[in-house]
Amino acid sequence: MTNNQSPSIMNKQPSIINRQSFILLLWVSFLSLGLVVGGCARHRASPERRSPPPGREGVYHVVERHQTLYRICKTYGVDLKGVASLNGIADPSKIETGQRIFIPGAKKVLKVEIYIDDVAAEQGEKSRIAYKQLDFIWPVEGKITDAFADVERKNHQGIDISCPAGTPIKASSAGKVIYSNNGIKGYGNLIILRHSEEYVTVYAHNQVNLAEEGTWAEKGQIIGKVGQTGRASGPHLHFEIRKNNRPLNPFLFLK
Repeated sequence: MTNNQSPSIMNKQPSIINRQSFILLLWVSFLSLGLVVGGCARHRASPERRSPPPGREGVYHVVERHQTLYRICKTYGVDLKGVASLNGIADPSKIETGQRIFIPGAKKVLKVEIYIDDVAAEQGEKSRIAYKQLDFIWPVEGKITDAFADVERKNHQGIDISCPAGTPIKASSAGKVIYSNNGIKGYGNLIILRHSEEYVTVYAHNQVNLAEEGTWAEKGQIIGKVGQTGRASGPHLHFEIRKNNRPLNPFLFLK
Protein backbone atom coordinates (compact mmCIF):
# COMPACT_ATOMS: atom_id res chain seq x y z
CA MET A 1 0.00 0.00 0.00
CA THR A 2 1.32 3.44 -0.94
CA ASN A 3 0.96 6.49 1.19
CA ASN A 4 -1.13 8.33 -1.43
CA GLN A 5 -4.04 5.81 -1.25
CA SER A 6 -7.05 7.27 0.52
CA PRO A 7 -8.59 5.56 3.54
CA SER A 8 -11.94 5.30 1.73
CA ILE A 9 -10.46 3.22 -1.10
CA MET A 10 -8.64 1.07 1.41
CA ASN A 11 -11.88 0.38 3.27
CA LYS A 12 -13.79 -0.54 0.07
CA GLN A 13 -11.34 -3.18 -1.19
CA PRO A 14 -12.26 -5.92 1.37
CA SER A 15 -15.99 -5.55 0.68
CA ILE A 16 -15.41 -5.84 -3.10
CA ILE A 17 -13.30 -8.96 -2.58
CA ASN A 18 -15.96 -10.46 -0.30
CA ARG A 19 -18.71 -9.86 -2.87
CA GLN A 20 -16.63 -11.48 -5.63
CA SER A 21 -15.90 -14.47 -3.40
CA PHE A 22 -19.59 -14.81 -2.55
CA ILE A 23 -20.63 -14.73 -6.24
CA LEU A 24 -17.95 -17.29 -7.09
CA LEU A 25 -19.14 -19.53 -4.26
CA LEU A 26 -22.76 -19.31 -5.48
CA TRP A 27 -21.68 -20.20 -9.04
CA VAL A 28 -19.70 -23.22 -7.89
CA SER A 29 -22.62 -24.37 -5.74
CA PHE A 30 -25.02 -24.01 -8.69
CA LEU A 31 -22.76 -26.11 -10.93
CA SER A 32 -22.39 -28.78 -8.25
CA LEU A 33 -26.16 -28.95 -7.75
CA GLY A 34 -26.68 -29.32 -11.50
CA LEU A 35 -24.24 -32.21 -11.65
CA VAL A 36 -25.96 -33.96 -8.75
CA VAL A 37 -29.46 -33.51 -10.21
CA GLY A 38 -28.28 -34.54 -13.66
CA GLY A 39 -26.61 -37.60 -12.24
CA CYS A 40 -29.79 -38.57 -10.42
CA ALA A 41 -31.86 -38.05 -13.56
CA ARG A 42 -29.54 -40.24 -15.60
CA HIS A 43 -29.69 -43.03 -13.04
CA ARG A 44 -33.42 -42.77 -12.32
CA ALA A 45 -35.14 -46.13 -12.89
CA SER A 46 -37.03 -46.17 -16.18
CA PRO A 47 -40.61 -47.53 -16.08
CA GLU A 48 -39.74 -49.48 -19.23
CA ARG A 49 -37.16 -51.46 -17.24
CA ARG A 50 -39.12 -52.28 -14.14
CA SER A 51 -37.74 -55.12 -12.12
CA PRO A 52 -39.88 -58.19 -11.52
CA PRO A 53 -41.70 -58.39 -8.18
CA PRO A 54 -39.29 -59.33 -5.37
CA GLY A 55 -38.54 -63.03 -5.37
CA ARG A 56 -40.31 -63.69 -8.67
CA GLU A 57 -38.79 -64.70 -11.98
CA GLY A 58 -40.54 -63.82 -15.20
CA VAL A 59 -40.90 -61.27 -17.97
CA TYR A 60 -43.07 -58.27 -18.79
CA HIS A 61 -45.37 -58.67 -21.79
CA VAL A 62 -46.41 -55.41 -23.48
CA VAL A 63 -50.00 -55.69 -24.67
CA GLU A 64 -50.49 -55.15 -28.40
CA ARG A 65 -53.72 -54.03 -30.03
CA HIS A 66 -56.48 -56.71 -30.04
CA GLN A 67 -54.62 -59.01 -27.63
CA THR A 68 -56.60 -60.38 -24.70
CA LEU A 69 -55.42 -61.48 -21.27
CA TYR A 70 -56.89 -64.91 -21.99
CA ARG A 71 -54.72 -65.35 -25.12
CA ILE A 72 -51.66 -63.94 -23.37
CA CYS A 73 -51.96 -66.35 -20.45
CA LYS A 74 -52.73 -69.28 -22.75
CA THR A 75 -49.64 -68.52 -24.86
CA TYR A 76 -47.38 -68.43 -21.79
CA GLY A 77 -49.12 -71.37 -20.12
CA VAL A 78 -49.94 -69.49 -16.92
CA ASP A 79 -53.06 -69.13 -14.78
CA LEU A 80 -55.21 -66.16 -15.80
CA LYS A 81 -56.58 -65.45 -12.33
CA GLY A 82 -53.10 -65.57 -10.83
CA VAL A 83 -51.68 -63.16 -13.43
CA ALA A 84 -54.62 -60.80 -12.99
CA SER A 85 -54.16 -60.78 -9.22
CA LEU A 86 -50.38 -60.32 -9.44
CA ASN A 87 -50.77 -57.34 -11.79
CA GLY A 88 -53.70 -55.73 -9.99
CA ILE A 89 -56.10 -56.28 -12.91
CA ALA A 90 -59.62 -56.09 -11.51
CA ASP A 91 -61.39 -57.01 -14.77
CA PRO A 92 -59.45 -59.57 -16.87
CA SER A 93 -61.54 -58.64 -19.93
CA LYS A 94 -60.25 -55.07 -19.86
CA ILE A 95 -56.56 -54.57 -20.61
CA GLU A 96 -55.08 -51.70 -22.61
CA THR A 97 -52.71 -51.52 -25.55
CA GLY A 98 -49.21 -50.75 -24.24
CA GLN A 99 -49.97 -52.09 -20.75
CA ARG A 100 -47.09 -54.05 -19.17
CA ILE A 101 -48.16 -57.35 -17.64
CA PHE A 102 -45.77 -59.41 -15.54
CA ILE A 103 -45.79 -63.10 -16.52
CA PRO A 104 -44.34 -65.18 -13.65
CA GLY A 105 -41.99 -68.01 -14.55
CA ALA A 106 -41.61 -67.00 -18.21
CA LYS A 107 -38.07 -67.10 -19.61
CA LYS A 108 -38.63 -64.84 -22.64
CA VAL A 109 -41.26 -62.67 -24.29
CA LEU A 110 -43.48 -64.68 -26.64
CA LYS A 111 -45.54 -63.66 -29.67
CA VAL A 112 -49.24 -63.73 -28.86
CA GLU A 113 -51.46 -64.45 -31.85
CA ILE A 114 -54.59 -62.42 -32.57
CA TYR A 115 -57.84 -64.29 -33.25
CA ILE A 116 -60.79 -63.12 -35.30
CA ASP A 117 -63.22 -64.19 -32.57
CA ASP A 118 -61.51 -61.85 -30.10
CA VAL A 119 -61.59 -58.87 -32.48
CA ALA A 120 -65.23 -59.46 -33.45
CA ALA A 121 -66.18 -59.60 -29.77
CA GLU A 122 -64.60 -56.24 -28.92
CA GLN A 123 -66.95 -53.47 -27.88
CA GLY A 124 -65.50 -50.04 -28.61
CA GLU A 125 -67.09 -46.61 -28.52
CA LYS A 126 -70.73 -46.67 -29.58
CA SER A 127 -70.89 -43.33 -31.38
CA ARG A 128 -72.31 -43.42 -34.91
CA ILE A 129 -73.18 -47.11 -34.64
CA ALA A 130 -76.58 -47.79 -36.20
CA TYR A 131 -79.14 -49.27 -33.83
CA LYS A 132 -81.93 -49.47 -36.40
CA GLN A 133 -82.81 -52.50 -38.50
CA LEU A 134 -79.76 -53.32 -40.59
CA ASP A 135 -79.70 -54.35 -44.22
CA PHE A 136 -76.71 -55.71 -46.11
CA ILE A 137 -75.72 -55.50 -49.78
CA TRP A 138 -73.40 -57.81 -51.69
CA PRO A 139 -69.80 -56.64 -51.18
CA VAL A 140 -68.77 -57.94 -54.65
CA GLU A 141 -70.40 -59.69 -57.57
CA GLY A 142 -69.09 -63.10 -58.58
CA LYS A 143 -69.47 -66.85 -58.39
CA ILE A 144 -70.04 -68.56 -55.04
CA THR A 145 -67.29 -71.13 -54.74
CA ASP A 146 -67.84 -72.12 -51.12
CA ALA A 147 -71.09 -71.70 -49.20
CA PHE A 148 -71.76 -71.22 -45.52
CA ALA A 149 -71.70 -74.45 -43.51
CA ASP A 150 -72.17 -75.04 -39.80
CA VAL A 151 -72.11 -78.80 -39.46
CA GLU A 152 -69.75 -81.26 -37.80
CA ARG A 153 -68.13 -82.46 -41.01
CA LYS A 154 -67.59 -78.93 -42.30
CA ASN A 155 -67.41 -75.54 -40.65
CA HIS A 156 -67.18 -72.67 -43.13
CA GLN A 157 -68.13 -69.48 -41.35
CA GLY A 158 -68.97 -67.39 -44.40
CA ILE A 159 -69.17 -67.51 -48.17
CA ASP A 160 -66.39 -67.34 -50.76
CA ILE A 161 -67.12 -65.16 -53.79
CA SER A 162 -64.76 -65.69 -56.72
CA CYS A 163 -63.97 -62.63 -58.87
CA PRO A 164 -60.94 -61.10 -60.60
CA ALA A 165 -58.07 -59.82 -58.47
CA GLY A 166 -58.37 -56.10 -57.91
CA THR A 167 -62.19 -56.07 -57.94
CA PRO A 168 -63.39 -53.29 -55.57
CA ILE A 169 -64.87 -54.53 -52.28
CA LYS A 170 -67.83 -52.54 -50.95
CA ALA A 171 -68.90 -52.14 -47.33
CA SER A 172 -71.99 -54.32 -47.02
CA SER A 173 -73.50 -51.83 -44.58
CA ALA A 174 -72.36 -48.67 -42.81
CA GLY A 175 -70.05 -49.26 -39.87
CA LYS A 176 -66.82 -48.59 -38.03
CA VAL A 177 -63.60 -50.29 -39.14
CA ILE A 178 -62.51 -52.18 -36.02
CA TYR A 179 -59.76 -54.15 -37.78
CA SER A 180 -57.70 -53.54 -40.91
CA ASN A 181 -54.52 -55.56 -40.96
CA ASN A 182 -53.02 -58.96 -41.80
CA GLY A 183 -52.12 -60.29 -38.36
CA ILE A 184 -54.73 -63.05 -38.10
CA LYS A 185 -53.61 -66.42 -39.42
CA GLY A 186 -55.17 -67.65 -42.62
CA TYR A 187 -57.20 -64.55 -43.44
CA GLY A 188 -54.50 -62.50 -45.17
CA ASN A 189 -55.38 -58.82 -45.49
CA LEU A 190 -58.55 -58.59 -43.43
CA ILE A 191 -61.14 -55.92 -42.66
CA ILE A 192 -63.83 -56.14 -39.98
CA LEU A 193 -66.67 -53.61 -39.72
CA ARG A 194 -68.88 -53.15 -36.67
CA HIS A 195 -72.41 -52.13 -37.60
CA SER A 196 -74.12 -52.31 -34.20
CA GLU A 197 -73.60 -53.78 -30.78
CA GLU A 198 -74.58 -57.13 -32.28
CA TYR A 199 -73.46 -57.23 -35.92
CA VAL A 200 -70.07 -57.25 -37.64
CA THR A 201 -69.02 -58.15 -41.19
CA VAL A 202 -65.73 -59.75 -42.25
CA TYR A 203 -63.84 -59.25 -45.54
CA ALA A 204 -60.79 -61.50 -46.02
CA HIS A 205 -57.96 -62.41 -48.44
CA ASN A 206 -57.86 -58.85 -49.79
CA GLN A 207 -55.20 -57.75 -52.22
CA VAL A 208 -55.12 -54.45 -50.37
CA ASN A 209 -57.07 -52.82 -47.55
CA LEU A 210 -58.22 -49.29 -48.36
CA ALA A 211 -60.13 -48.56 -45.13
CA GLU A 212 -58.03 -47.71 -42.08
CA GLU A 213 -58.75 -49.04 -38.63
CA GLY A 214 -60.78 -46.62 -36.54
CA THR A 215 -62.44 -44.90 -39.50
CA TRP A 216 -66.08 -44.96 -40.57
CA ALA A 217 -67.25 -46.63 -43.79
CA GLU A 218 -70.53 -45.80 -45.46
CA LYS A 219 -72.69 -48.49 -47.04
CA GLY A 220 -71.35 -49.23 -50.52
CA GLN A 221 -68.03 -47.45 -49.91
CA ILE A 222 -64.99 -49.18 -51.42
CA ILE A 223 -62.91 -50.54 -48.53
CA GLY A 224 -60.48 -52.85 -50.33
CA LYS A 225 -59.68 -54.91 -53.41
CA VAL A 226 -60.13 -58.63 -53.99
CA GLY A 227 -56.97 -60.72 -53.71
CA GLN A 228 -55.71 -64.12 -52.57
CA THR A 229 -53.63 -63.32 -49.48
CA GLY A 230 -53.57 -65.76 -46.57
CA ARG A 231 -54.83 -69.31 -47.15
CA ALA A 232 -56.46 -68.82 -50.54
CA SER A 233 -56.12 -70.93 -53.68
CA GLY A 234 -57.28 -68.15 -56.00
CA PRO A 235 -58.59 -64.58 -55.98
CA HIS A 236 -61.84 -64.38 -54.03
CA LEU A 237 -63.53 -62.60 -51.15
CA HIS A 238 -64.30 -64.50 -47.98
CA PHE A 239 -67.31 -62.71 -46.47
CA GLU A 240 -68.95 -63.25 -43.08
CA ILE A 241 -71.86 -61.77 -41.15
CA ARG A 242 -71.70 -62.30 -37.39
CA LYS A 243 -74.28 -61.59 -34.73
CA ASN A 244 -72.95 -61.50 -31.16
CA ASN A 245 -69.79 -63.08 -32.62
CA ARG A 246 -71.74 -66.05 -33.99
CA PRO A 247 -71.30 -66.53 -37.77
CA LEU A 248 -74.61 -66.65 -39.64
CA ASN A 249 -75.47 -67.59 -43.21
CA PRO A 250 -74.96 -64.38 -45.25
CA PHE A 251 -77.63 -65.53 -47.75
CA LEU A 252 -80.24 -64.77 -45.09
CA PHE A 253 -79.26 -61.10 -45.08
CA LEU A 254 -77.85 -60.08 -48.48
CA LYS A 255 -79.94 -58.07 -50.92
